[in-house]
Amino acid sequence: MSMRILFTAYAVRTHFFSMVSLAHALDTAGHEVRVASQPELVPEITRAGLTAVPVGRDHQLWRVLKARHGDERWSALPPFDVADVPGELLSLGYLRAGYGDVVPWWFRLVNEPLVDELVGLCRWWEPELVVWEPGTFAGGVAARVCGAAHGRLTWGVDFFGRVREQFVRLAGEAGEPVGGAGDPLGAWLSDLGGRYGVAYDEELTTGQFTVDQLPEAFRLETGIEYLPMRFGVYNGVSVVPRWLWEVPVRPRVGFTLGLSAVERLAGYAVSVVEILKALAALDVEVVAAVPGAAEIREELGAVGDRVRVEEFVPLAALAPTCAVMVHHGGFGTIGTTSLHAVPQLAVAEEIDAPILARGLAAYGAGVDLPVAEATGERVAHEVRRLLTESSFTEGARRLRADMRAMPSAADVVPELVRIAERHRGR
Repeated sequence: MSMRILFTAYAVRTHFFSMVSLAHALDTAGHEVRVASQPELVPEITRAGLTAVPVGRDHQLWRVLKARHGDERWSALPPFDVADVPGELLSLGYLRAGYGDVVPWWFRLVNEPLVDELVGLCRWWEPELVVWEPGTFAGGVAARVCGAAHGRLTWGVDFFGRVREQFVRLAGEAGEPVGGAGDPLGAWLSDLGGRYGVAYDEELTTGQFTVDQLPEAFRLETGIEYLPMRFGVYNGVSVVPRWLWEVPVRPRVGFTLGLSAVERLAGYAVSVVEILKALAALDVEVVAAVPGAAEIREELGAVGDRVRVEEFVPLAALAPTCAVMVHHGGFGTIGTTSLHAVPQLAVAEEIDAPILARGLAAYGAGVDLPVAEATGERVAHEVRRLLTESSFTEGARRLRADMRAMPSAADVVPELVRIAERHRGR
């Protein structure tokens, strides 16, 4: 039976990228698939070969963040900074205060501009299944309005689900109800849903199901039932350069710190030039994909002939050619690199990246290097270890095997159909 399936995410490119493989799998299986987001994301959706539906107004998240923080780094984000802390060490007050801060400047800010038109779209099109990224809570509300089944598709560690579960547990132990004034997330969702006749329950926070693209060993401890799906590689519109066809003469070290720190924070927390100069001193070939490539090439000076610096290189094409990858711990970077069994050095800072980096290290597939310790000398030292210690290659191969053993997006489609049939109209 063919279904109408709606994906929705507020306008952040990397969050949408995590949806592309499943959306295409559902489309290929004969279902009618559309992707709803704010107008800013529409070009990315259509470039991915998917049908876009613009809803609402563009959010102002990045402008607000810059106004709030200026040049201050905000990578530690309560309450999610304690997502991997043992439950017995958590306090209700800390989680409540964190939600009290993050709900107005993040969740409200990105959901309020799109929720009304998203609800209108669902009333008109009547999807049978809505898949939403974990911060687009409007997706669950809109699904409930039209009677669709709904669930989340993660783009990293499920810190949303873990922290919410712990908040509910601690509130229960304290005899406090969820969804009321003492629950900032629940109170906001109660108001948001109430505008459209939707009564609050915990499904509005974590969905009726959750598709998770991480191997089980990376998951945080929760009672949530996950539907595992192998990470789907998608780098956006890409062109593979001819020089990438050539087999490297020396071991190739890939280097990327992503775009988030440039777009959302006050630039990178480490010196790119210092690190690249240190790597150039090793007997390796370095390929760096970083914004401002021309300026960095100029700063590198004489060592520049040992380092190739580009604005963009498709990671899916670069990773298989590398002996080591140095990166920021981003979900897409780790997923793509891990599928090619490449040992990794993660210099992680933002939101869930430190948790992912610790997971890599626990697997034996890489090194977790705190940002504060990421000098050029230290990065070069760790890269040398990754190149010479066979345990990292073995760990990377174990990780690849575990990822390959997960169901593909195509394999997940029949189960999603069953879930939708079970939940819709509830």
